[in-house]
Amino acid sequence: MRVQTRIIIIFLISIISLNTCSIMDDKKNSSFKSSEYDFNYRNWYSENDSEILILAVHGYNAHAGSFEIPAKLFTKFDIGIISFDLRGFGTNKDFGEWYPLEVHVADVEEVLKKISQKNPQKKIFLLGESMGAAIVISLVNQKKNLPISGLILVSPALWNFSQNNPIKSFIMKSFSNLFPNIRFSGQGIIKVRPSDNIKMLRDYSSDPLVIHKTSAKSLSGIIELMDKAYVESKIYLKNPLYQTLVVIPVIDEIVPRKPLINLLENIDIDSNLNDKLFLAVYDKNFHMILRDIDGDRISWEIKEWITDKKRVLDFHTFNNAVKRLESSKFYHELD
Repeated sequence: MRVQTRIIIIFLISIISLNTCSIMDDKKNSSFKSSEYDFNYRNWYSENDSEILILAVHGYNAHAGSFEIPAKLFTKFDIGIISFDLRGFGTNKDFGEWYPLEVHVADVEEVLKKISQKNPQKKIFLLGESMGAAIVISLVNQKKNLPISGLILVSPALWNFSQNNPIKSFIMKSFSNLFPNIRFSGQGIIKVRPSDNIKMLRDYSSDPLVIHKTSAKSLSGIIELMDKAYVESKIYLKNPLYQTLVVIPVIDEIVPRKPLINLLENIDIDSNLNDKLFLAVYDKNFHMILRDIDGDRISWEIKEWITDKKRVLDFHTFNNAVKRLESSKFYHELD
């Protein structure tokens, strides 16, 4: 049991440094104050006045700058993108602190409402990457009538870890309660490929806005967050309120794909769902799919889905995508 638990802990540490990017120009930084917190956010706008905005929520231990690469493509097609540093991440003063899912959900909702109020004529799409996807799918399941035109989930961190590993989950939670501030890096231990973009990964390794050593409290927290989001997604995906695109890289060495496959297989598909739920499966891409070597291709297809959903319907239908996931040859270590 000790060996298995150590393997799981080491694996989770690998999530620490996955969703990141190089640091961006200060001139794009802005901030706004919520009822109790100062958020720092980044925005990228096209030269023309965009009619479409994306609110992008970053992944675990990352920051708003994670979207610098896809933002360059979106702005070329007059799609603006806005992102902000979640509590405890990026440029925030409480860098390294952990906050539960409920706090992040409330924060994203508040930011979304502020953006909508300032841009009442624009179509807003909510995009979440990895942990960010877990946060936004929880939000849309809990809150109705959000001011969005669609939902985009990229490499979603949906994993019912505790349900399938109750003993390991109990051990990790107990350890984090006893030693919450112990930090792990995983450097020299972890052998995973979050992306095939070596230059981007080198930039990440020296990015001071990324959390490179994560606390035991944070590791236990991300497990709980994914557990809760998995339950939320089971409810939401059965009857999506908004048109929803799920972007799934097959070579995901970070988040096991089997929980997602099980989740999708248990959804009752009908003709109405095919008009609301779209799955895009990419056989040769990694967890950090928007920053892979061919990440622009994926961002372009997301742009196509945003602007003309019928164009991608033929090869992103639900049933075809699930079959491709099931038949792919890549297997995660924990699948």
